[in-house]
Amino acid sequence: MELKNYTAVAARFSVSQPTITVAVKRLETEFNATLVQRDRAHNTLTITRPGLMLYQRAQMVLKDLDLAHSEVQRADQSTIRFGMPPIIGTLWFPLVAGELFSRGLLKYVETLEMGSGYLLQELLAGKIDVALLGSVRPLNERGLDATLLGAHEFRALVSPEHRLATRKRIAFAELANENFISLTGKFVHPQALRDYSQFAGFDPRIVYNTPNISLIKALVASGFGVSLIVGDTVNSSDKVVALRLSDPVADRFNMSLVVRKNFLPNEIQREFISVLFGLRHHHED
Repeated sequence: MELKNYTAVAARFSVSQPTITVAVKRLETEFNATLVQRDRAHNTLTITRPGLMLYQRAQMVLKDLDLAHSEVQRADQSTIRFGMPPIIGTLWFPLVAGELFSRGLLKYVETLEMGSGYLLQELLAGKIDVALLGSVRPLNERGLDATLLGAHEFRALVSPEHRLATRKRIAFAELANENFISLTGKFVHPQALRDYSQFAGFDPRIVYNTPNISLIKALVASGFGVSLIVGDTVNSSDKVVALRLSDPVADRFNMSLVVRKNFLPNEIQREFISVLFGLRHHHED
């Protein structure tokens, strides 16, 4: 597929060229289709459409096989490979950490704290077993089972001295001329900022990006700019004002408990997952 030359393919896999030729012929016989067309004048190969389709399917099979090897090898291990973004680790995971500790489960947990987009790929690749992920819309990803635990509004963050600070609700378009401080990442906050800005009809002037929510609040408090952030991150001790938005944008910070489809957790993993489900009750209260 990549090298388009039998000799180069044979050298890549340290076999003879006839071995590669015979292997391709076997596949063509098996699928009753021409998979490779050979240009003898230029000594090059062209992959046919059936060949491309088989290649794509084979990549999926190999990926599933790698995943099966990983899961089978770890079937009897008690370790829980768990992923969550820093914002969830700060705001919501502490709500169940006490119960995990009392049940003796925390000692089994290997936690990876990264952005939701990165964790999603790690979950699909089988490198983590379970994750709490954030998304602007409820997750519907092939190969994953996602349970929505809670949905949280985005708010506009301004300083107490800002011209809009006394308002309870604003339209996002009223921030068109402001400097924006943005939370870095690919999956949630930047996407929400793009969606709100697109609806409001302007390109936000982003003057600073940071992964640190506390720094964002400090910069907003000092009048350096405004931000768009999950309202739950703001508490009474913060010297900022979180304004509700009147725009009919569907984006929310959706927190979901996510595992791979067909994942068979062991007893310890099942107990860990059942405790995480308790976060849904915290959001319903």
